[in-house]
Amino acid sequence: MIFNNEGRAIERLDSSQPIPNGTGLESQMTSVLEQTEDSHSDPKTVISPSKRHLLPKVILGVLLGSGAIAAGTYAYRSSQHTHQYATKSQETDNAYVTANIQPVTSPISGIVTEVAVNDNQEVSPGRVLVKLDSSDAQVSLAQAKASLELAKQQAALAREKTVIINSDTAKPAFANKNNQAKQPANRDKILQAQTINRQQYKTALAVVAQKQVDLKKAELQLSYSNITALIPGKVGNKNVSVGQRVEPGQTLITVVQPSPWIVANFKETQLEKIQPGQKVAIKMAAFPTRQFLGKVESMSPTSFGKVALLPQDYTTGNSSTKTVDVPRIPVKIVFDPESIHGYESRMTPGMSAVAVIETN
Repeated sequence: MIFNNEGRAIERLDSSQPIPNGTGLESQMTSVLEQTEDSHSDPKTVISPSKRHLLPKVILGVLLGSGAIAAGTYAYRSSQHTHQYATKSQETDNAYVTANIQPVTSPISGIVTEVAVNDNQEVSPGRVLVKLDSSDAQVSLAQAKASLELAKQQAALAREKTVIINSDTAKPAFANKNNQAKQPANRDKILQAQTINRQQYKTALAVVAQKQVDLKKAELQLSYSNITALIPGKVGNKNVSVGQRVEPGQTLITVVQPSPWIVANFKETQLEKIQPGQKVAIKMAAFPTRQFLGKVESMSPTSFGKVALLPQDYTTGNSSTKTVDVPRIPVKIVFDPESIHGYESRMTPGMSAVAVIETN
């Protein structure tokens, strides 16, 4: 028997003493277990320092092991999901919004007298956007009208002469010797006059036709002083002001048509499963809470180079990252009309997008 620090008596089994068979061994083991339970139940029982340091390590090891198992399971499932996702769809964030953009140019030179629209204003076809000074065009139109009227009068005179000569020719000649001698010579003069007058009349008619063309040109030049929109859309990039002198071909305003679509640039390695008609999910940074739907319409016949990073090559022992030019092919994606309803005028060419094509 031994005593602990508090003077309690604890029995000790002596290896030199004979161990009784049967129930004796069981009783001793029971006694030891009871003493152990008594030591745990007693709050004053002292636990050895080694046991106190061992317990946190065991708990930490269990937690780390559980975490490692959970992380491995998550990684495996994530890789499986990623593989299945990659086989069922193709995604790119190299995409943007575009639309038909009409540059409004000046067909003639002139001074701007009025800018009839504001920035971002919606316009319809035929709406006057810019007005130019039309004084010179109005003068040219008046001159063209006067020239046409003069040409018509000259043509009328030529026609009258032709009619008179024709009527003289139809008059009967008096049957006398003098007239009979002069008749062949007079007939030749009359025929010659007829030919000349007919030619003059034709020339006068040609002049009239030319003056009519000049009049139409003058009217057209006058109409150019009012610069109008050709397509419906929204005014953008207004680069004109009152008093400015513009030249032919100079862009004054752009009109953006409200029918946007997506240009998504996919790597050539992604194109194998992409076909026209496939459904597309579209996310845009401008509308983060909205997912748009669309479909693949076509692929561009041209490509452009885009620098991309190839994955690291561990098989050759070279862990450096390689950079090569990976061609990207533009893919045109059109919106579903119901999906884009109400957002047509809010989308601006150049907005970024993420396109996910369902290729399965």
